[in-house]
Amino acid sequence: KSAHRRGRTTRRRLGIIRRLAVFLELQGCPAYQPPRPPKTSDIHSTARIFSRDEIRRILNAADCLAPRCSSLRHLVMPELFRVLYGCGLRVGEVVRLTVADVDLVAGILRIRQGKFRKDRLVPMAPKLQERLKTYAVALGSRGPEEPFFPSPRCGFYQTQSIYRVFRELLHRAGIAHSGRNQGPRLHEIRHSFAVHRHEQWYRAGEDLSVKLPILATYMGHSSMAGTQWYLRLTQAIFADLAIRLDRTFGHVIPKEIRP
Repeated sequence: KSAHRRGRTTRRRLGIIRRLAVFLELQGCPAYQPPRPPKTSDIHSTARIFSRDEIRRILNAADCLAPRCSSLRHLVMPELFRVLYGCGLRVGEVVRLTVADVDLVAGILRIRQGKFRKDRLVPMAPKLQERLKTYAVALGSRGPEEPFFPSPRCGFYQTQSIYRVFRELLHRAGIAHSGRNQGPRLHEIRHSFAVHRHEQWYRAGEDLSVKLPILATYMGHSSMAGTQWYLRLTQAIFADLAIRLDRTFGHVIPKEIRP
């Protein structure tokens, strides 16, 4: 078990081992069947994709955060959430950005030791680059290893703190939340980025079979399998894409298995 493997992945692999053991027994070979993993809800089956209007409302809510005494939250959060959505980053990658990691001249974010301990370079859209330049000027001169998005104590934000702000923004934006672990989830901003990108490429007539590996690299996936999930989400939300995506990627899009 690797340090980054989630419990859901372990349970899935354990299920594969059980099926192999059953197959071996059917062939007359004695095999040990590990205990059946407990049933859990799969986050993928309930992934929430924000509409573009909902994303706009969330960002507008962040823009309206009031200043607080000895806090830069009203300056930090509008840009932090724009980086989350605009670059499709994981929240842990955003909060760990240092001043040196954000190249405001070239418009590139350097992600150090992301998931699977991988480094990567993430280009920004020009409008986001200009916003971050204005933000950096507002915060003043800082050392290269200081947090680009400083917490009230001038350290790095914890992901739980960002989640609490996310809940507040949902409320301000008029987006219902069903409770912890029920969604919408903060990570689904990243899901929304990927699905919206698929849609935009499709509308522009781009070859999705060429673009998909680019998106996988951009988002820091360890393999194409990590990006295939977004194809299924795209199919589910944009019905007119289903035929084209199934024709091109039907052999790789994970199929939903119903009991």
